[in-house]
Amino acid sequence: MSTIIAIFRKELTDVLRDRRTLFFMIVMPVIVMPLIFIGALKFQQYQSKKSEEKILNIAIINETSDTQIREYLLEQKGVELVENINLDSLELGIKNDSLQGGLYIGKNFLNDISSNAMGKVAVYYKSSDLMSKAKNRINNALESYKKKVVSERLSRFNVDKALLEPLDIVTKDMSTKKETMGKALGGLVPYMLVIFIFLGAMYPAIDLGAGEKERGSLETLLSSPATKFEITVGKLMVVSLAGMVSGLISVVGISSPLYFIDSIPDQIKTTVLEIINPFMIISVITLMIPIAIFFASMLLSISFYARSFKEAQSLMGPLNIIIIVPLMLTLGPGIEIDHITALIPLINVGLLTKEILAGSMEPVFFVETLFSLLFFAAIGIRFSVYWFNKENTIFRV
Repeated sequence: MSTIIAIFRKELTDVLRDRRTLFFMIVMPVIVMPLIFIGALKFQQYQSKKSEEKILNIAIINETSDTQIREYLLEQKGVELVENINLDSLELGIKNDSLQGGLYIGKNFLNDISSNAMGKVAVYYKSSDLMSKAKNRINNALESYKKKVVSERLSRFNVDKALLEPLDIVTKDMSTKKETMGKALGGLVPYMLVIFIFLGAMYPAIDLGAGEKERGSLETLLSSPATKFEITVGKLMVVSLAGMVSGLISVVGISSPLYFIDSIPDQIKTTVLEIINPFMIISVITLMIPIAIFFASMLLSISFYARSFKEAQSLMGPLNIIIIVPLMLTLGPGIEIDHITALIPLINVGLLTKEILAGSMEPVFFVETLFSLLFFAAIGIRFSVYWFNKENTIFRV
């Protein structure tokens, strides 16, 4: 055991001297992630405000004498009406972006409305243009007109409006704010957590395997009294620790913007702080340990196999997709943790983290997930030791 600790200390010292490792393990989660998070939020707010305030040129062709729909359109914010235009010019204007939308009201429209039939109108727009803002504003005006016509018809026939609403539905959401917020954050937290565990472990793994090959220090280590098992375990401990540190710091980096963004309501901030409790922290750290060990074993095995630092990076690149896809599946609606999903690596982490953050986790699923992760971590360690013991792996040329 003392030999493993000595190797661990030696490798940890080497890793902490590497700038790339420190960047991905500390700098990126602490500084870059909050900047990306804040920047993305501010940009989204800016774009949303810009699209809301943008003046849209909307053409209207009205072949009737009724001007009420026109008046409702003028009441919409950011609408500039274009009139005295034919249908061909309207369609051409939308295609070449000089118009953002159009409304055509046929000459039979008023006759249909007055005879209690359905009046037909045509709405022209581009679905790719400003998230269909023109369509929304036209529909808002038509909705106002529709309510007015329905109200007049009901009054004409002395019909009580309540007859059209036979049900008085009162909905009561039994979810607490903590559960709602936990489910929402539950999709983001494990995604970022696992990605940063992987990134934090990747560069130390490359440096302690392929990097030592390039520097020629691996042969020196192999000639020491330490066994290959002790060397492998010592390196695994360092790489796993780097991944865990990166994962923990990433959570801090994600949550820190809450204190710097004024637009986030205090109620949301309070709810998030309630979610971040000792039980949640201990549970997440417990899940991180086998994940970090599994990633470390796989990354270190690839690093042992690679001839150079560059080759190791190329071989590890595709692993990002393998990691991202299962985590993306957990973001889909209707996917819940059960006795089957609790045994599937990464998917179980994403689903269980949702339950932990929402405060609705069942202990049996936590145990199943933990044992599943420990099982795969043990396989990873066994494979790493086996791979490192192969001479044609270590001295591959």
